[in-house]
Amino acid sequence: MGLFSSINIAASGMTAERLRSDVIADNIANASTTRTAEGGPFRR
Repeated sequence: MGLFSSINIAASGMTAERLRSDVIADNIANASTTRTAEGGPFRR
């Protein structure tokens, strides 16, 4: 395994961790949101 493939693996892991952190931050920011802007219930 070369140096560049090791760096690529580490970068891939950091990208996945950043996405995980973004999802957690969004969930915390919207923890008390139960309605849409129009007043209806939230739906995916």
